[in-house]
Amino acid sequence: MSSESDNPPTTINEIFARIESLLLETWQETGFGCLTIESDRPKDKKIRIIIKGGTHYRYVITDEEVVRWAGNKSLRS
Repeated sequence: MSSESDNPPTTINEIFARIESLLLETWQETGFGCLTIESDRPKDKKIRIIIKGGTHYRYVITDEEVVRWAGNKSLRS
């Protein structure tokens, strides 16, 4: 698996799209399963998100992306 520095930053919307896709796939195939989402902060201004299901996906987002996404979310409310 490549290191976080090799991967371009991921948007929060891309992460939610992956979660949605995995849930839909699970519901269509068997109707049951498990997704686990973990996050940690390996470096300043970076958050690592790991989505575990049948296959694991790892993403890295920046603090700025969190602020931008949260601001957009509050505009929709």
